Amino acid sequence: MHAQKTINCPPFIAKATETIEIATVHLSDTATVIDVDAKFIPKNWIRIALATCLVADNGERYQVRQGVGIELGQEFWMPESGEATFSLIFPPLPASVKSFDFVEGEGERDFNLFGISLTGKLPKLQLPKDLGKAGKATAVALPTPEIKEGTAIISGRILDYKPSFRMKVELHSADFLSAYGQKNTELKLDEAGNFHTEMPASHPSVAYLSVGGSIISFLLSPGGETKITVNLREMMRASSRLQKDAKPEGKKVYFEGLNAGLNTEMNSGLEIPLCSVELKDLYGMNPDQYKAYCMQKYEEADKVIHANKKISKAYAELLMILNKDALYELLSEYSYRLLQAYAQQKGVSVRDASKEYRSPEPSNDYFDFLSELGYINSPKSVYCFNYSSRVVNAGYISLPSVKHGDIFDYLLNSPKVAPEDKETMKKYRDNPSSYDSSVMKELRNRYDALFQEFGRQGMEANRKAVEELIGSQGIYYDVQKAMQCVSKLEDFTPLSEDDFAALHAIENSYFLNRLTAMNTELLRRIEENKSKRGFTVRTLAANVKDDELFEAMVAPFKGKVVLVDFWATWCGPCKMAMKMMKPMKEELIDKDSVYVFIAGENSPEATWNNMIPDIHGEHYRLTNAQWAAICNKFEVRGVPTYLVLDREGKQTYRSVGFPGTDAVKGELLKVLNSSAD
Repeated sequence: MHAQKTINCPPFIAKATETIEIATVHLSDTATVIDVDAKFIPKNWIRIALATCLVADNGERYQVRQGVGIELGQEFWMPESGEATFSLIFPPLPASVKSFDFVEGEGERDFNLFGISLTGKLPKLQLPKDLGKAGKATAVALPTPEIKEGTAIISGRILDYKPSFRMKVELHSADFLSAYGQKNTELKLDEAGNFHTEMPASHPSVAYLSVGGSIISFLLSPGGETKITVNLREMMRASSRLQKDAKPEGKKVYFEGLNAGLNTEMNSGLEIPLCSVELKDLYGMNPDQYKAYCMQKYEEADKVIHANKKISKAYAELLMILNKDALYELLSEYSYRLLQAYAQQKGVSVRDASKEYRSPEPSNDYFDFLSELGYINSPKSVYCFNYSSRVVNAGYISLPSVKHGDIFDYLLNSPKVAPEDKETMKKYRDNPSSYDSSVMKELRNRYDALFQEFGRQGMEANRKAVEELIGSQGIYYDVQKAMQCVSKLEDFTPLSEDDFAALHAIENSYFLNRLTAMNTELLRRIEENKSKRGFTVRTLAANVKDDELFEAMVAPFKGKVVLVDFWATWCGPCKMAMKMMKPMKEELIDKDSVYVFIAGENSPEATWNNMIPDIHGEHYRLTNAQWAAICNKFEVRGVPTYLVLDREGKQTYRSVGFPGTDAVKGELLKVLNSSAD
């Protein structure tokens, strides 16, 4: 086909995908041909929907006709390189069209690009006059890292924004009293792309603003307003594979208000690397060699920060703290990093590598960095976005000096384990490779309480050892206790007298005041839940055999499409997925669909009873033996796991982990619509 006009690497305003970009547009009287550059996970598939179209600036839609090198609506498997090219053929565009949007659909995961120019350049950037001085300030000093009740105000605008972009803007901020120590807030945009929100904030910390998948880091503080103006076209260009070398048009982001100077420096484009490692360097190292390597990388980065004369003292101080955070993370997860290096060297997945590789034990003084680094119990560490997760993970560190014994010895010495099960455990302990691992998994579920008890004892022994290294008081202990209380509240478990006693012992009253209010709110919700409807607790007949369990559970719903959700009260991703699927359940309320939730005894009964009134559907809580049997049957290796059953009870879909609301909804509608036909 002879093209009348060809536009190479056409510039664009916005994109909602990192997977595809437009390499070339060929225009002619008979067709519009789009050459696509795709990059995705090697040996995984992508798909171009049949409904894909070009939406021209005249408002007309031009639907795709054909794919060249790809079949529309079918799975396209990426090669080992993870890169591929193909072409899409659309109807011809009128000569008057100057720009168009590439639209695959309205879902969050759809391949959409906006404002693609056919003239080779974008309209002139309309930069607000009030930004003239923004971007020139430098930081004076870091805000005091104190924890107290406060409010942060975040406002801003997205330049070039249009509602048709359906752009998602999220703020990711640190909050010790939120699940996982972090809070994710979706910012609502008006038609002009303006946003404004006020939120509780207890301390200054690095936060992240996600705009259409691109990330802006900045310091968020209570006590004032942080104003952010996002130059959308420049942000998208800089993150584009094909456009990144084109001439910049303004700065990616402009800051005003609180911490404007520091935030400007953080987004100046000046590359200042923090402590990091190269996996290829780690192969064959033992933990102590790895530690020496990481310390060298840390010192090198620290020297670069000190030597940089282009940044303010405040920004340099923040970078040094973030450098410590990076080192602390690397040293804490030595076994995983060495496993990654082994996997890379052998050319296998980390999962497969874990079957044959075990990191050597570190020396007794390996974890001296807990005290020598001056990070985990330092008030300044609250500047770091991930500080709360470092505190939580410190509770799981296994110090070489702590000899906690073996889980098998613990079980074999317990009077709670049946004699025949002890014999099975002995055989597995003495020769694990020749024994059926599913049998041991069943025993793991059956004696879950003992496994948890053993784990708690180990954590307590480690806690005391860590205390000897870093002291018994400080920000680490305050945050640790506060987050333990948050975890209980998230599991619908009110705080105990012991919890309140520990909170009263914290010098900073912020934690006691906030957690008291949160506990009062939970008690109110639990009381309110007692009158709720829309959920059903179901039980099974005592004589149901293990191999008939599942059929018995779903039998009452034959003739309906069923979504089965294997979950646990303590599973954060399970609970997050349930919240995300609430609108979907309301949307499908008139459809012939049922939601069946299956939990086990490892979900405490009181917690389970408190939580399920908020989860509309049919609920089963199985015994450990029943849970083990059904998990073995469906190879449930973790929660959440989802199944979709058609009207005859036949499984049509399975997912380990939450695949997203759009995917679940799509699978349900697929079965509902095919059943209706």
